[in-house]
Parts: sequence; C-alpha cells; structure tokens
Amino acid sequence: MSSMNSHGGRSASRLGTWIMATAMVVMTPGARADADRDRASLIEGVRAIAAPGAPGTIAVTSPKAAVVVAGKGDGDAEVPVVASGHLGRGRIVAFAHDGYLGGGFRGAGDGDTDRLVLNAVRWASGGKVRPRVGLVDGRGLRAMLSGRGVEAAPAAIDASVVGYDVVVLTPFHVTPEQSALLRKYVSAGGGLVVAATGWGWQQLNGNRPMPEFPGNRLLAGTGLAWTDGFAGKTSREGYLVRAEVAPMTNVATALHAIEGRDEIKPADAACALAHIRLALRRVQPDDPLRATVRARLGRVARTDLVPSRKRPVRQVDGRRRLAVGLETVLAQDTPAPEVHAAAAAREFPGIVPSGTPRVERTLAIDTAVPGWHGLGLYAAPGASIRVEVPESAAKLGLSVQIGSHTDELWHLDAWERAPQIVRRFPIRQARTEAACAFGGTVYIDVPEGAPARRVDVKVAGAIAAPRFRLGTTTGDDWKKLRQLAGPWAELEGHNVVFTVPSASIRSLDDPEALMTLWDRVVAAQDTAVSLPRRRRPERIVADVQISAGYMHSGYPIMVPIDDSLRTALSLGRLRREGSWGHFHELGHNHQAGDWTFDGTGEVTNNVLVLYVFDRVLGLPYDSGHPAIRDRKARADRIRAHIDAGAPFAKWKEDPFLALMMYIQLYEGFGWKPFEAVFAEYRRLPDRDRPGSDDAKRDQWLVRFSRACGRNLGPFFRAWGVPTSEAARASIAGLPKWMPDGFPTKGRPSE
Repeated sequence: MSSMNSHGGRSASRLGTWIMATAMVVMTPGARADADRDRASLIEGVRAIAAPGAPGTIAVTSPKAAVVVAGKGDGDAEVPVVASGHLGRGRIVAFAHDGYLGGGFRGAGDGDTDRLVLNAVRWASGGKVRPRVGLVDGRGLRAMLSGRGVEAAPAAIDASVVGYDVVVLTPFHVTPEQSALLRKYVSAGGGLVVAATGWGWQQLNGNRPMPEFPGNRLLAGTGLAWTDGFAGKTSREGYLVRAEVAPMTNVATALHAIEGRDEIKPADAACALAHIRLALRRVQPDDPLRATVRARLGRVARTDLVPSRKRPVRQVDGRRRLAVGLETVLAQDTPAPEVHAAAAAREFPGIVPSGTPRVERTLAIDTAVPGWHGLGLYAAPGASIRVEVPESAAKLGLSVQIGSHTDELWHLDAWERAPQIVRRFPIRQARTEAACAFGGTVYIDVPEGAPARRVDVKVAGAIAAPRFRLGTTTGDDWKKLRQLAGPWAELEGHNVVFTVPSASIRSLDDPEALMTLWDRVVAAQDTAVSLPRRRRPERIVADVQISAGYMHSGYPIMVPIDDSLRTALSLGRLRREGSWGHFHELGHNHQAGDWTFDGTGEVTNNVLVLYVFDRVLGLPYDSGHPAIRDRKARADRIRAHIDAGAPFAKWKEDPFLALMMYIQLYEGFGWKPFEAVFAEYRRLPDRDRPGSDDAKRDQWLVRFSRACGRNLGPFFRAWGVPTSEAARASIAGLPKWMPDGFPTKGRPSE
C-alpha cells in the first residue's frame, strides 16, 4: 500500500494523521482569536525584554499557539523568541534561551523581563493570581516570584508535580519517562514554563538534529519546537514587544494563506516559507504538520510546481513562490521511505527512462581522501536506495549524498529550478536508506579528519550512470559507459572531476586526453602556489542556475550549462582557446589570504590563469580575456590611470586594471619570483603572517622585491598602491626597477 505522495494522495495507513492535520487548519479562525487573547494576557504591561546571551528561536506551527515576542531573522523577517501553546487542557510558555529562568532582570536595560516571566507563570496556571509553582530549574526565579506573592518552591520531575499549578524547567536532560509524566500532567490541566537554547544544545551534542532534542520531544503536538537558529535583537538590550507580530511567523497561518483568495505579498511569502522550512526540520517525524503541507500542495496545479528558464518562479508571484518552496522543503524533510518524485524533477535535474534496471554494486572508498566519492550511480527521483557498510564504518562520520547541485537558490529573485535539490543522509549504522525527490548522482561523503582506511560500500536500488576514471576506464569501456541511462555523468581525473549532463558526453571519444589536460591545469596552479600535496580532486559541477555570479568557486565549483561548458569538454577548443572562467574559479580555490589584499580578490587568481595559458597551453599569457588581450589598449589604460593620479580606490575596484600591474611584474621577471614568493608564504610560521591589509601590501612588496632582486618601492608608488615607509626602507639597498617607459612623463616615481 503506497504512502501519501507529495501532491496530496494518501494511504489508509496515514489517513488519521491527514485528518488531524486538516482539522488543525480548518479551525484556524477561531483558534487564531484564542491565541491572540493568550498573547494579550502574556504581554500585559510588557514593553521590552532583555536578551540573555544569544537567544535562539522557536518554531510555531499551530493556530492555537501564539508568538509572544519576536526577534529579527534574515532580512526583515520576524522570528519567535517567546511563544505559548496548549497540550490537552494545559498551557505552555516557551522561551528561546534558558537564561530567562535566571530571574532578577531588574538591571539597566532589562525592561519588563521579570513581568513577562510572571505573566507566563500566571497564564500557564490558568489565570491564577497566586499559583503554586514548582521550580525544577530556574530557582533564581524564587525570590522574584515570592516578592510578587507567588508561592514557588524547588521541585522534582516525579509524581509530586500534580501538586503544582505550574512547573518551571529547562528540558535539556528530560528522560522519556519524565517527558511522559510531564505531558500527562499538562494534558490534565497543568502549566509548564520552559526555556532552552536550541543552538546551544545542538553545539554540545555533536550537531544532532533538533527533533532529537529532549525539549522538542516534550513539546510534541503543542505547535512549539526549539530550533537551531538565532534571533537578532530589535532593541539595544533585547526585544521590543510590539502590539502585533507578523501573522506569517505562525506556520499555520502561512499554510492557510496558500489556498486563500487574497494576494500573497512577496515579503509575506518569503516570511511564510522561512518559518515553514524552520518548522519542518525541527518537529517530530510523525508531526501532522507534514500531512498538512502535503494536503495544501495537493490543491496546487502541478505545472505551477515546475520552475524552468522559460517559466521561472519570481518573488512577485507570492502564491506560486510559496507553493514551490513548500514542495522543496517537504522534499528535503520527508523520511526516505516516504519520498516521492517532485514535479520539478522532470525539468531539472531530469528523470530516468522508465524500465531502466536498478543495479547493486560494491565499491571501495578510501577514507584518507575527504569529500565526495563518486560511484557511477544515479538515484532516480523519489526512489529509495540502500547503502550498506561494515558495522565499524558506521562510526566514521560518512554520509550518503544524492545530487551534486549543492547551490541553494532561496535568496534569488527568480528560480529556474527548485531552490534546493540535494539530500544527505548520515551513515550511523550498517544499513542506511536514502532517497531524494529530485534524484541525483550518488556519493559517499567522507568528512575531514576521518581515520584512513578502506571501506567497502554496497549500494542497491540505483541505476548505472556514465563515469570515466582516468587511468582505470579504457577506451572500449567508455564507448559503452557513455550510453548509460543516468542523466548526469562524471569525468574523473586525478586532480579534478567534472559533473555534467550525460547528453554533453555521449559523443566524447577521448576523455583520457581531455582529463589529462585538465589534470595538468590544476597541477600547474598547485605548482605555482607551492601546494605540497593535493588532498582531494577539485570538483566542477554544471548547473542550470548558479547561486551567485556567472560561475563561483568552492567545493564544488559551480558553472553554467552553456558554450563555456562545451569549450571545457572539447579538447581542441581547450587547447586553442583555453577556458578563462573555469581557470579563474580554480584560481580562486588556490588563492591564499596572505598574498591577496583588498582589491585583489579577483586579481591574484587571474595571475594563476595567465600561468596556465603560458605554462600548460603554450598560448600567449595575455590571450585569454579581451580585457587584457590588446597590448596597446593595456598601455593606454595604464597611462590614463597614472595621469589621473593613480587613485588606489580606482585600482581596487577595477580587477583588470590591477591585473596589469601584475602583468608588468611577469613581463619584467617571469614566473620564478612568483613561484618563490608563493612558496615562501606557504612556509611562514603563523607569527610572521600579515595580520592586516597594510601588512599584506608591505609583505608583498618586500618579499617580491627580494625574490627578483630589485627595489619595487617606486613601482608600487607609481601605481598608487600604498606601502609603509619602513617596508620601502627595508629594500632601499636593492637596485630600483621600473618597466621601460613607465611611469608616463610628469608622474614622480619617488
């Protein structure tokens, strides 16, 4: 019997959960009014509260729950810091930092924090003016409460809690048995005031997922859950308590909006989506919230759920934006056995032809090499795969990753594909089930610092995909492999791996020569910067939409699917033209901060591009980009800069102008001084590394001057690049150097 799919279909086994979830939304209007009254009682006389330490946030997911105090999230979004909810006949108030139970907020700037805590205790008791309060934690509150006529005494989590109207605690170490006792107590009408710092618990517990937090298990079904996020302040000392909070901070309200008739403003859609994302990853696996999201998506046209270049999802279309975002979030959060193919998968990254056979393979992974280990396998959208490792390997921190397109697009104005399509599953036991609604290339990810060993990994349920491995795959093998059904292929060298659409390599006849050349490109940059040993290959992944810029560096380097990719995969074009963009991003991955000062972030990596054109391709070093290709035009730009007084601000904001200064150094001295200086930086003890931008410029001047045996102080000064008098004095004994005919007449060199 199939489980509920991501578009609203449901099985009998989950019908009860679906009814609960739907009912939760149907009763929103009345419940919302009740929640507003709850909030009014809680904030009575409260204008502002303090922020002890760095408070986290709380996800609010029920129409019966209320956001009491909100902080500042990403952008202009509000995030809950204090919230209230219900369990059975009982009431709960949750704070997003355990410091709120310290008591005594009466210092300067603490505002009405004590008043809010007092209101919380009285409201949780059902409105009693003098409730009996049991302090399991927060015993610092005793004096404050007693001073206001509230009876408070130390308490334990046992049968005695029924003697209190309200129990106060921090739920960091609540056992399942204690949680059951407290839930029974609250359901029968008891009150609970709880405080915790979600991000703090996660940091102290190996980054475990928030649903495992004992406090979130305690509050299951209340519409409240602590998150691992942070809440920025809205006042100097903490948080202003406004008369109203943004409605979309409550996930129930946000979900209700998706099928309403009113227009959803872009800001409201963004806020709603942010809170639903936050909530789905923090609530318990069986929380009815997931069924509610599925039910809402079931009422959305499937075509509206498919972003594409021809029909992108824009911010101005709040309803569609929210719907696509919801399907993406649900796809990220759904347990592997319940995952179904997302509608958007057909557009990108693609589907698997029907009838494609599933395979079972065992491959060896070398855990001495960190990062992604490709397997030549592809998981179909929505299909589960099974990964098995030896019991001992379950403790190495390995993960199964489905998909290579790790760029997240949530922040972009338009989505041409779903904004997040990769999923990871930690390997914590011998057998792991994994699935991704969008499908993707299958990897075993090895963390940094994992013990070096060979791990045999068995994978079942995936399909075979094209994979070329330099030094392993023969030409005859490749003729068969390149026709495999997987929609994405990998070309693996020793120094770099390309992940590209399989359609782009179907006619690639000589991947060996191609990847040998790419290996040489990366090796050359390694040599230039004196990289002693490559720990893992670089990765270059092609994508239909990039999160920032035309391409961007990182692991992986992300590149577009366009003519630049065709160049990168064509041995002939690569030899004739080079590939500036790909070399540029590889250069970024080789940059070091010690020799990259302000204004050269897009310059020193291009020095490495010139190095590749010269040393690897045998092409003119300046032939790769039109901005530097014309030597006369270069000379004219340099002359104009000098005649304008060589303003450093202009130099810093014009990467190709700045590159011309480095070109002059190469033309004057060749590559040896660059190689020597980069190697020198590599060997520096920490105490000798430049600690400021001024120091970086000084060290570059001094070290390069000594490497080439010339005083470059006048040259730097002519260009307008500032250095200190002490740095220039330290090289004064070397012969002064200037390029022939530089600077132009009228520009002093001293």
